[in-house]
Amino acid sequence: MKPAPRGTLVLVPGLLCDAALWQAQVQVLAPLAAPWLPRFDRADSIGAMAEQLLAQAPAERFALAGHSMGGRVALEVMRRAPERVQRLALLDTGWQPRAAGAAGAAEAQQRQTLVALARTQGMRAMGERWAPAMLHPRCLGGPVHETVLAMLERQPLEHYASQIRALLDRPDAEALLPRIGCPTLVLCGRQDAWSPPARHQEMARRIPGARLVLVDDCGHMSPLEQPQAVSAALLDWLLWPTADHAPIERWLIDAACRDTVARSARCVDENDHDAFAALFTDDAQLVRPGAEPIHGRAAILAAYRARAPQRITRHLVMGTIVAPQGAREAHAVSRVLLWSSCTDQVAGALGRAAQGPQIVGEFVDQLCLQPDGRWLIRRREARFDLHTAPR
Repeated sequence: MKPAPRGTLVLVPGLLCDAALWQAQVQVLAPLAAPWLPRFDRADSIGAMAEQLLAQAPAERFALAGHSMGGRVALEVMRRAPERVQRLALLDTGWQPRAAGAAGAAEAQQRQTLVALARTQGMRAMGERWAPAMLHPRCLGGPVHETVLAMLERQPLEHYASQIRALLDRPDAEALLPRIGCPTLVLCGRQDAWSPPARHQEMARRIPGARLVLVDDCGHMSPLEQPQAVSAALLDWLLWPTADHAPIERWLIDAACRDTVARSARCVDENDHDAFAALFTDDAQLVRPGAEPIHGRAAILAAYRARAPQRITRHLVMGTIVAPQGAREAHAVSRVLLWSSCTDQVAGALGRAAQGPQIVGEFVDQLCLQPDGRWLIRRREARFDLHTAPR
């Protein structure tokens, strides 16, 4: 007798795919979680698909796996209702919107050309042109290729047109990635030419604690092309321990990490270099724009002691979001405004005038709990994305 399912597993198929995409995974994973696949029918936006999934899901909380377009739907579910997602798996997908300018226009033209082909010659004819770029060369002309063509042939033309509109207007999930706090798997075929491994490596880097799996001899349709490898990765993912904490424990981690981040900015502004360096672990790494990474607490201290003594900085750190990763690790993202001046500047009625570019950016911190109870920064990356030049 099989053990009773421990929860619900929502499997979101990609463009024009149906239950056949996940057939192998359903057989393997059903003993751990009851599989359920959403239907989007004529929904013509990623947001509408996410809302349909949330309205129709058979459980309040669930594990969520999405392939290709389904991964984008899964990210939109995370944006709208993160409290309902216990764990997240993103397969052969992406987070960025359609590119601006010529690249975006070329994508739209390519997709609309295929829609026109489906309209005039049928869905299978469209699939025969589209599918080869989605598959590893070893799959062409074989059972996997035929399964893909059969899936496409089962889809009504109006569903295809609706899903293409949704993909062309897909939302930007960049700001969401560092705020994902549940156990996350990022998986991709090594030969996926449509959603390449480099994109998934970057996506995994941006999601706190995400694990990356690259599947050998595999293109874009990984659940079909390498069913055993994908099923094994998803099985392992379902068995990962969760990062859930009791409310009071999570609050304590959040408060302690926020305090470390805020104090680091205050120490720099007060030129207290020793106190600033003490907020980093012995093996910490500090990455700053336009400079070589600094490795180790001692090197961080030396770099800040070497700063010009007349330099004045003022950091405004706000909106820090902390995502615990187990009991002893946490990821934090903070928005930062930075002003600078120097002591040579004469102070007026409103203080010293700011000099140089005024910068908007963020701190991305990885923190860890020390035996003495302090949360210290193991890695900080300072990213600056806007500046106002001085008048």
